[in-house]
Amino acid sequence: MTLEEIWSKERSMLIDPQKLIYAGRGSTALWAILKAHNSSSSNGKILVPANICEIVIPIIKNAGMKPVYYDVDPIQGNADINHIQDAFTGDEKILLAVHNFGTPLPIKQIAVWAKNQNVFLIEDVCNALGANYENKPLGTLGDAAIFSFGYAKIIEKKTGGALLIKNNKLKKVVNNTLTTLPIYNSQHHHFDQKFQIKLKEIRKDARKFSPKFYVPLYEEYVNHLFYQINQELITEIQQDMETLQENIDRRKQIATGYREKITNPLIQHRTPVDGEIFWRYSILAANTEMRNTLIRKLRTNNLLASTWYPPVNHLFEKKGNESDFKGAYFFSQRVINLFVDKRVNKEAIDKTIDIINNFK
Repeated sequence: MTLEEIWSKERSMLIDPQKLIYAGRGSTALWAILKAHNSSSSNGKILVPANICEIVIPIIKNAGMKPVYYDVDPIQGNADINHIQDAFTGDEKILLAVHNFGTPLPIKQIAVWAKNQNVFLIEDVCNALGANYENKPLGTLGDAAIFSFGYAKIIEKKTGGALLIKNNKLKKVVNNTLTTLPIYNSQHHHFDQKFQIKLKEIRKDARKFSPKFYVPLYEEYVNHLFYQINQELITEIQQDMETLQENIDRRKQIATGYREKITNPLIQHRTPVDGEIFWRYSILAANTEMRNTLIRKLRTNNLLASTWYPPVNHLFEKKGNESDFKGAYFFSQRVINLFVDKRVNKEAIDKTIDIINNFK
């Protein structure tokens, strides 16, 4: 089947939950795919964006692979084909294409390039469940895809992930790997809580943002991420998938309000992208000082806002600086992510807008 035939075959706007293979987490799903794909070699390389969730890097290394980082756009926080091509050396056999912030990448162009280069394309849809590209759901356009249902995801549970794989032989290997894993239990919860406490302590001290502290912390933690979820939780996820469009529509309504009502000239809105949904609504402050001051004001008023995702290469590989990945660095120093989920109500939204618009 040609790429164009695959493209025309995927017509549904949303992922069919019955077609998903469920795993303990999105990171568990990624690990299982990489282990299966990389079974014949311990030196595989995978292309990943510099501003990826921290846990992905130790997952990649545990699977016996090496991350090769590519930059992202300084305003969107996501990559295009040029960023990927600039980082590609010819040695990388896998590409993790992350549709971050609910925004679709130009995935058709990326998929054609990956096919021509014989690169296995994994879509990361962990923050973009329900988004689409040319009316086709993200996650159906690469060779495989990963999804997450953990904290602050589009469908949010205490844990849970899933994957799609098109190659039946590879799918069987991955499925066999996942079925050998234990079911999520109180010990997994306990280790996660311990890890979160340690991580918060490290993040309080910028001097500890280095491999010396992050590598051993995650090397211990990663071994507790390989598990399955029980059928009860799978059923809950599938039920939530039935109301996913309502979830997406509510998020869009809140995000549209932020876009229309945040008018401070010192704030830059990201460019809208067809098919996007909203993990959070991301804006960019004029500079880092303004961003940090606004974050403090919002949080002082018990309003939800985050600053993710920063470049992670320097946390696991080497001391990083602004010149390593300029787009990712620029974005990370200015981004404010405003929550659009069920945690926020009209009063919180109005107060958030008022604080941002009155900042000088």
